[in-house]
Order: sequence, then structure tokens, then C-alpha cells
Amino acid sequence: MSSAASQPHFLKLVGADDPDAVESWKASRLARQHVIRENRLAASNPQLDPTDPRWVLAMRAYSQLQGSTLTPERRQRVLDNAKVIGLRPFDANLIIAVVQDHARRGESPAEAQSTLSMIAAPVRNAERLFWKRWLAAVISAIVANILLFWWLTA
Repeated sequence: MSSAASQPHFLKLVGADDPDAVESWKASRLARQHVIRENRLAASNPQLDPTDPRWVLAMRAYSQLQGSTLTPERRQRVLDNAKVIGLRPFDANLIIAVVQDHARRGESPAEAQSTLSMIAAPVRNAERLFWKRWLAAVISAIVANILLFWWLTA
């Protein structure tokens, strides 16, 4: 048996003594780590969902701004939208103030997400809707029974 066949095969790091290759490898590794870190941050981002009513209203208010101000007519339009979305007037005015403040400082609307997330989310009226549906079903059943009884006895 030859001595080359009996020796284990090891990998040899090539270019470890070349400073340009080492710097290139370090820069590539740092860039890759930066991308991994950004992806992890984006995956665990507690920011608002694009369909969140607070964010929707903020974008509507931002689109109505003239500089950093809202005319009374445009502000009323935004407040009417807030009512339709289910936001309270106080919360809607607070969202408008946050958007105006960020516009005044020259910041993008995306930078306002952390502030907007502190505002209370609108409460869904699912429970109230549930009881309204049950009440409508019971009333319909009573009316149907009365009509059926009246038809059978007439």
C-alpha cells in the first residue's frame, strides 16, 4: 500500500495567508450576517399589519396632508373614514396628530408605525353582532309560528 493511500484526506484552507482573500471573505461573511439579521428582524417585526384600521387611517390622513397640515374639509373626510372603519373619534384625532407630527419632522409614514401601534386597536363588534343575529332569528321564528298558527286556525 502506498503512503498516500494510507494517509487520511484533510481539507486545506487555501488563501489563508493572502490578506486580500481574507478581507474579501470577512466582508462577504459580514454582509451575509447582516442580511440574516435583517431577515430575522423583519420576521419578528411587531409593526402594524397593512390592513390594520389604524394604519389604513394613517395612510388616508397622510394622503390628505398639504405639507403637514389638513384643511378642515379633508380632516372631516378622514374622521368620517375613521367612523366607518370603527375607530373612536379620539383615536382618529390621535392618529391624525401622529401623522402630522411625522410629516412636520420630514419622516416617512413607516416611521410612525411604532407610535401608531400604541393607540388602542378598534374593538370588533362581533359579540354585539352575534346577539343581534340571535335576536333576529328568535323574532323570525316567533313571527313564523304566529303566522302558521293563524293560517291553520283560519
